[in-house]
Order: sequence, then structure tokens, then C-alpha cells
Amino acid sequence: MDHRPQRTTPFRKARVPLRALILALVVALVPVAALAASSGQGASQGAPAKVSKGIVVTLSPSSRTLDQGQSTTYTVSATSTGGFTGTVTFATSGLPTGAVAAWQPSSVVLTSGSTAHVTMTVQTAPSTPAGKADFTVKGSSGSVQASAPAQLQILEVKRTFDVSGSVDGLLAPGITRPMNLQISNSNNKSIAVTNLTVAISRVVRTPAAVAANLVCTTADYKITQYSGTYPLTVAPGTRTLSELGVPESKRPQIAMLDTSKLQDGCKGATLQLAYSGTGQAN
Repeated sequence: MDHRPQRTTPFRKARVPLRALILALVVALVPVAALAASSGQGASQGAPAKVSKGIVVTLSPSSRTLDQGQSTTYTVSATSTGGFTGTVTFATSGLPTGAVAAWQPSSVVLTSGSTAHVTMTVQTAPSTPAGKADFTVKGSSGSVQASAPAQLQILEVKRTFDVSGSVDGLLAPGITRPMNLQISNSNNKSIAVTNLTVAISRVVRTPAAVAANLVCTTADYKITQYSGTYPLTVAPGTRTLSELGVPESKRPQIAMLDTSKLQDGCKGATLQLAYSGTGQAN
């Protein structure tokens, strides 16, 4: 029997190259990183924010240009959002002086997601100030409200007309005569006459009265102004008060006063009359 001690082979640790370790580590981490990226992307794509119930108001067009005294229209649209349903009415704020708005129809009924339209007519007055006017259109349904900006560009109207006239008949102390004024409108649109006045600008005596130093002045006469209704609508062309339907009693009147003083200086005298008027374009 061999009693020599047996030789044992010493245990040697296996050597793994460092490059292989690093590669294995990277491969092991890739799925984790991919999972983290996927998880993060899913969080950023959360459910969309819920749209609250309401309405949106829009205008087409949002701006109009017109003359003083004229009217214009806008199309106003109301749209349901967030499932709103209900009746919507309209109003304006900030319209210029003399301008008013009307709606056709006066209200609309919206169902979920629907849009309805109304026509808004804005009527200005002849006295509405010229220039740019910003205002607001509002749609309301209970506590639900929405608004949209709007604009009017109002053009100043400057049109002229002529006034002339004559006295129907001769004057004498105590006699009153009507004056049938004539209004000439040379514009291509009607005018609304809102005031007419007559005045005696001069009394022209005869040469004989001047030579005899006989007196006659405006104090010997009296003017009664037009007392008919205003405005007088005058179409393009020339119209007299009688053609406009003004009765004789409402036309301007001129009277020669019957005074206690000698009025021989007024015999054959000629009166020069001045006429004036104001109005607005229609």
C-alpha cells in the first residue's frame, strides 16, 4: 500500500473577462430602462381635461360700416360646448347713442354640440355720433353666458338742400298770408328736414316812399314759423310744402301789422325773405 500523501489540485476561481461583465450588466438593465420609459410615457398621456358645459358666441362679420341714420346686420352664432342644452337669448352693451339692436329670432334652442344662428340688426339714428364704436354681443342661458366683440364704423352724413318760397297774395295792414316753401334736395337719398325758419332780411321801399321819407321797417310785419310736424321727408328732387301734404294753416305765415302810425311807406314795398333749414339724411 502506498502511504504517500495524495496531491490535491488547488481550486482556482474562474476568471471572467471584465468586458463580458459590463456587457451582461448593460443587457440586464435594458429591459428595466425600457419599462421605465414606457411607464413614463403612459403617465404623460393621461385622460383629456373635461370641457365644461357652456356656449360660444361668434359674429360674422364682426365689423360693419354705415351712414348715420342707416341700419346694418350681423349674423350671430351660438354653439353648445361640453354637452350644454338650453335656450339662449342675446343682448348688447356699449352701442353708441341712438343705436339699438334687434334680433331675429329673439332666441335659439341649443342641443348638445349644436350651433344656431340669429340675425342682429343695428339701427342708428341721424344723431348717432360718427366714428368707430366698439360694443359687445352677449349670449345668455341662466347663469351660462358668453360674449363676442363687435364694431360699428359710422360715417358722418353731410348733405345740403335749398329752401325758397313766396307769399301767396299781397299784404296790407291786418292781412296774413301763408308761404308755400319749396325744398330742393339735390342728393341721391332722401333727407329728413327737422327745422324750417323764415325771416325778413330787408324791406325795400319804393323810390317815392324814400323821396318822401316815409318809414317802413321789419317792425311793420310779423312772421309765424312753420307749425307742422317734423321730420319732413323729402325725396330727391324739389317739393313744396303743399306737395308734402302740409296744410296751409301749418305753413309759415307773414302778416302786415295794422298799427296806429302812418304806414304809407309800406305801400308797394318789397320784402326780402331769408329761409333756412336743418335736417338729416335718411
